[in-house]
Amino acid sequence: MDGEELKEGLSNLSDTELTDKIARLKKSLFSNICVRLPDGGEKLRANIKLHEDELEWRKRVGSDQAVSKPANAFQEELYALNPCDHKSTLNNQFSHRKRHKRELLSQEEPYKSPVNKGEQVLNVDLKGWDSSTRSKENKASCFSEKFKASQAQSSYTRRHANGQAVVLVDEEDPDAIKATEPVDQVIERKAITIYYPSRVDPESVEICCSDMESLAPEAYLSSTILNFYIRYLQKTKPHADVNEYHFFNTYFYQKLKEAVLSKQNEKEASFIRLRRWWKGVNIFEKAYIFLPIHEDLHWSLVIICMPDKEDQLGPILLHLDSLGLHCSKSLFATIRKFLVEEWKFLRQGEVLALPILDKIWENLPRRIDENIIQVPQQRNEYDCGLFVLFFMERFIDEVHRRLKKKDLTMFGRRWFKPAEASCLRMKIRRILEEEFKNVSEND
Repeated sequence: MDGEELKEGLSNLSDTELTDKIARLKKSLFSNICVRLPDGGEKLRANIKLHEDELEWRKRVGSDQAVSKPANAFQEELYALNPCDHKSTLNNQFSHRKRHKRELLSQEEPYKSPVNKGEQVLNVDLKGWDSSTRSKENKASCFSEKFKASQAQSSYTRRHANGQAVVLVDEEDPDAIKATEPVDQVIERKAITIYYPSRVDPESVEICCSDMESLAPEAYLSSTILNFYIRYLQKTKPHADVNEYHFFNTYFYQKLKEAVLSKQNEKEASFIRLRRWWKGVNIFEKAYIFLPIHEDLHWSLVIICMPDKEDQLGPILLHLDSLGLHCSKSLFATIRKFLVEEWKFLRQGEVLALPILDKIWENLPRRIDENIIQVPQQRNEYDCGLFVLFFMERFIDEVHRRLKKKDLTMFGRRWFKPAEASCLRMKIRRILEEEFKNVSEND
């Protein structure tokens, strides 16, 4: 992202959003993220400095000149045309700010995405303002290796001409404008909510247009987007069928921790309530169980593997972390308790044939194996959610049977190129744009 694009992105933020983002970046800086980044956190520190310079500049010139509220119907119409993008429109004469980011994690019921339908915040500056007075020294040199904003921008970047909504297609000449549907039709689209894979699916993910904001360049993926792509993998990967795999959504681990940490006299009741998350499923029959983890502003992945009987092994826990930030020992302890509690519960009744030897099943708590997996590392502080999704997808593509101990050699820092995981951002955005388009056309 070059200097001008970066400044434009900052100008789209309100003072509150800018302050919150500085706080979040500083929290990352003072965590262990910096020591894990290839540059030791140099770009992160430069990014913080850039945000702080922007905030300081606003204080000097007056925040009301930098960001203003919609003043007339035309501005409202402009918002309707472009509710999800953050790039400037109308030849950069107008700027708007993003809606407030929704929380990455919530305490929702299983398979329910946190949707705040009241979020419709957008500011448009009709006066325009001269950013040339701000210092340009060394503000964007640290971002030369990041994606250009235009690479991740969708083909729904719109302009307004002759009373019609128009679309500026990626990589086209900015002056080459194509007419598209009338304004009133586009305005109707902004309120569309989709349910993937369908409204009647008991595990459907509810997605609104504002959820696409977490797919913008350098944005942190939200739980809604992660859960969408997890369901997408389930529906599109031939090997990710219900007989071999089980996918917990992003809200499960927090509930599991609450059950594990509950008081001893409440633990049994807590696990009974927790069991509704996999109602009707014997997790020990599955070959693989995917469990996304979110802690300390970071995502990682745990895979629970039930090996082939001939290997005479118990469950194998794999922890995949693209920054090595999460404490594997703590995660393994929580998930081990989860497996042991479920094992105790199943032993109370008649257990059907399992892909685990009887002698291992009888001593399962002592036969759980733990493995910290070496995986490709992300090159920035914001792609962790993409790496978790790519870990899942790559694993499903490459493992077509129950895991054997020797299969662990497939992992490593060269398992894939980090750029492959980072590019998943654009792929997910294209998929969702097509889903919204299909729903709009069918309504």
